[in-house]
Amino acid sequence: MAAAARWALVAAVVVALAVALDNGVARTPPMGWLHWERFLCGTDCAAEPDRCVSERLFTEMADVMVAEGWKEAGYEFVCIDDCWMAPTRDERGRLRADPRRFPSGIRALADYVHSKGLKLGIYSDVGNTTCAGFPGSYGHYELDAQTFASWGVDLLKFDGCNADSLELLAEGYRNMSLALNKTGRPIVYSCEWPFYLRPMQQPNYTEIKQYCNHWRNFYDVYDSWNSIKSIMEWTALHQDSIVKIAGPGGWNDPDMLVIGNFGLSWEQAVTQMAMWAIMAAPLFMSNDLRHMKPEAKWLLQNKEVIAINQDPLGKQGYRITKDKNFELWERPLSDRAYAVAVLNQQEIGGPQNFTFSLTFLGNGLACNPACCIQQILPTSRDWGVHNWVSSLSVEVNPTGTVLLKVVPL
Repeated sequence: MAAAARWALVAAVVVALAVALDNGVARTPPMGWLHWERFLCGTDCAAEPDRCVSERLFTEMADVMVAEGWKEAGYEFVCIDDCWMAPTRDERGRLRADPRRFPSGIRALADYVHSKGLKLGIYSDVGNTTCAGFPGSYGHYELDAQTFASWGVDLLKFDGCNADSLELLAEGYRNMSLALNKTGRPIVYSCEWPFYLRPMQQPNYTEIKQYCNHWRNFYDVYDSWNSIKSIMEWTALHQDSIVKIAGPGGWNDPDMLVIGNFGLSWEQAVTQMAMWAIMAAPLFMSNDLRHMKPEAKWLLQNKEVIAINQDPLGKQGYRITKDKNFELWERPLSDRAYAVAVLNQQEIGGPQNFTFSLTFLGNGLACNPACCIQQILPTSRDWGVHNWVSSLSVEVNPTGTVLLKVVPL
């Protein structure tokens, strides 16, 4: 990226004054667990009891989140995605949970989750039906918001399938936001508004941030390196329009963490965790916490990485240069510190070194006149004290990332 362009991007980040949704929540990116990528729409509890979207799945995840340190690490939401509903509304027009898979109902599930010191998320859709064909919220926004609040729900993921027009899509997202606020219960509002707009028109992110706490811009994440790559590349290509809008109360959402599943190598898992921290992304794991390998647990619960993700300054990071297979990203942090990610996109051969001048960082201010540099991922390492004119040479494995924290002296 040319120096002038980098200055313009940083200036935009600094002066962005978009008004966030004023519901008092999501002052840092929300963290939790969401069922969709790992468990999809499993509804056959007789054949697949451990993989069925049921109250058992969510109570067991809540138990593990408390017992295995996830809650302590900051993951507080247990989130239900699509396929929780009965096929029809009740006689009063209200949404209801499938009575076979959620025999105790959502209110009881919320009470159980709350008893663990956690919060419950739920799912609905702006259109007539959800993406999986269950009842949507169109024409029932106020009723559904009141229902969710009466159940003790703490987060709503609101999908964008099956809206009849872009006007109805936007109207539905606005109306559900207003309806949720009207209940008086603080409910994090997770939108997919810009993703469903983008094929036809450019999203108005200033407006979206006034109604939503975080929003999806791109396709669903898959358990694959190609998916992670495409999300990062889309984010870099559109950073001039999306980075400046993110901040306390409203975040760009690159979708779920798939670490601990099947599709990523260790290096690629490190890359997803590091880059989601740089991007100030909501951290919603979609995996089976009941069966996690120690290294995946260590990565997902890494306190230093989570601290970068949750940094109270609330600035999203951005790519500052791309050199052949290497990318250099930075994120401004509190107290004039910076998080820096060195990403090696090469998928052949062995480790390679990337050398860069510290004057690249923070437009020359990150290490001026001196700084100390701490490596956080893939392993902890103290790089010591450097000065403004120093260069750093970092060895990075193929598809891997080295995550650094630069603290001015």
